[in-house]
Amino acid sequence: MQEFNAAKAAILQVHPDAKVMDNIMDSYPIKVTVKNVVTGQIVWTGRQQELFGKNGRPAQKVIVANLKKEAA
Repeated sequence: MQEFNAAKAAILQVHPDAKVMDNIMDSYPIKVTVKNVVTGQIVWTGRQQELFGKNGRPAQKVIVANLKKEAA
């Protein structure tokens, strides 16, 4: 669940009013996908570990950057 919360926090940094929904699937390998449901575009997809606090959450920066590019 921490990976969902980290992805959600990144999304809300750029779009504070966004409605963020989860679709949790428990199958290996575990991946996280951030998708803009309005445009259908995938903003980011990768291993869940890239959103773990102990790993520094490197994916958050990528998600924020991609959302800003998409909004420009």
